[in-house]
Amino acid sequence: MAADEIKLLVDVAEGRAQADTLFTNAQIVDVYGQRVVRGRVAVADGAIAGVLFDDRDGAVPDPPAAQAIDCEGRYLAPGFIDGHLHIESSNVRPAEYARMALARGTTTAIADSHEIANVCGLDGLAFMIEDARRVPLDIKFMMPSCVPALPDEQAGASITAEDMRAFMGEHPGEVFGLGEMMNYPGVEAADAETLACIDAAAATVSGVVDGHAPLVVGADLNAYVASGVIADHECTGPEEALDKLSRGMYIMLREGTCSHDLEALSPVVLENPLRARRCCFATDDRAPSDALAIGMIDNACRLAVERGIDPVLAISMGTLSTAECFGLDHGHGGPLEHRGAIAPGKRADLLLLDDLSFERAPHRVYAAGKLVAEDGLFAGDVAPETARVQELEATLRGSVRLPELSPEVFSYDYQPGSAVIDVIPGNAITRAAHPDSSEGLRRIMLIERHGRGVAAQAAGTDGTGPAGCGLTGTHIGRGWVRGFTITGGAIASTVGHDSHNVCVVGDNPHDMFEAVRNVGQGGFVLVRDGAVVAKLALPLGGLMSDGTAEDVAREHDAFVQAARAAGIEPPLDPIMGMIFLPLPVIPTLRIRPEGVFDVTTFTYAS
Repeated sequence: MAADEIKLLVDVAEGRAQADTLFTNAQIVDVYGQRVVRGRVAVADGAIAGVLFDDRDGAVPDPPAAQAIDCEGRYLAPGFIDGHLHIESSNVRPAEYARMALARGTTTAIADSHEIANVCGLDGLAFMIEDARRVPLDIKFMMPSCVPALPDEQAGASITAEDMRAFMGEHPGEVFGLGEMMNYPGVEAADAETLACIDAAAATVSGVVDGHAPLVVGADLNAYVASGVIADHECTGPEEALDKLSRGMYIMLREGTCSHDLEALSPVVLENPLRARRCCFATDDRAPSDALAIGMIDNACRLAVERGIDPVLAISMGTLSTAECFGLDHGHGGPLEHRGAIAPGKRADLLLLDDLSFERAPHRVYAAGKLVAEDGLFAGDVAPETARVQELEATLRGSVRLPELSPEVFSYDYQPGSAVIDVIPGNAITRAAHPDSSEGLRRIMLIERHGRGVAAQAAGTDGTGPAGCGLTGTHIGRGWVRGFTITGGAIASTVGHDSHNVCVVGDNPHDMFEAVRNVGQGGFVLVRDGAVVAKLALPLGGLMSDGTAEDVAREHDAFVQAARAAGIEPPLDPIMGMIFLPLPVIPTLRIRPEGVFDVTTFTYAS
């Protein structure tokens, strides 16, 4: 921080200089002292210069200010920090994501862009960074650590440790840390390239390595933590969370659209509230319809309070704990980088709350001291697209390159006792089942969409017979799923973590073929009786819309309604529930272009 910046804050704190804004008559949520106390807050140049608590500073006069905001007894809390998310999984671009996030009180987001990077490489990350410059949400972009998620995954790009360092050299100060290290087998085996990726984190702003280690225990967990990984958002129960917390990890209680882990993990905090200092909130994947209707980190706070966690402690988990996890409470940078609390020298990310139930969106949201949202509506500014944003956006289009397919490739029989993906609604983890018959099962296929199948057909290696049949087991994986109860139709999607090949689930081959045929350049398609009945177009990398968050939310709601009519019952989300089925780094069974894959043994199931 420059000397003149320090001088301004000091002078405002002492009343020698005028503050930009003075918040008065506020009930300040003190996350350090774990209390609520009436007081005043002075803001200058986007940072907090002074906090006056009425119980000790009642006689101190108000500092001069250009404007005073009477909080009318409302609660004044720090802005929320989302500890882990993928903007692309909300199916909107960063500028649109920022509008809905700020409206719900999220002022900082730790974003891992490995979804778009798996499709478009580092050009995808560059687009995300450039588009985010247009908005007042402070998005901290992590370097995707596992592109592809596994070394043999059929993704659209590959990023090495050398690539990471080159990008960070060309974009100094723009990569905040290393994104979730999903290749925990590579860590445990001390694979040279995996460790080189972890070492590359030293060149990021924070030096932090985020984690992803579902069900990892014992010596493997020791090795994982010893490598430098600081956090995990994949805990499935309180025992697993405490095991990782006791080894020094921060635990993220994820509450997204597909994965609802907060209720299961809340006993960690309820048993001992002191543990909350190492527990954060994260959304991971959040549909716009949910974000706009019931919130993001504010929704996590509401659920935490309903589970019995004290509201001030819940706010601390959504602010201070996350800031400390990523080194944003103090350390690098100046007051515009420090956050997570209402305290002098911190960024003035502030929420005015009517109460601490979190039933409604914040009354007002301030980012770096500026009003950006009011009563659930975005009120900030979005800058026009620059030529660089438009140039990078163009590289994201036209990403879907499917081989020629025939209806016959979608027709295959179930072999009794075969491995079946067993969906657990509301949980990213699946089970393995071996039913005696196909009753209640649906076909699931994953079709490589980055051009390998096209190349195989052009080279004449697709074999004879109907188009696409020669690609099964190499670029077209076929299997069966239980619990995804679509009836009389099929859903196809170009979103499928993490390589984002085309996933299709259905109860008949004809509708599956039609669904894949209609995905075009990206999105979700629902076909019934041969006709498209719902569609969500995602032309940017096959992951993101070029429309508004509100438009995507409406299309998402319409899609869900049509899927409910097709037999997919709550709590399974027909969109978010589908995109995890190909994810090969979360147990137990997944679909890959080669077939059904057992994540626990790293073998193909039979």
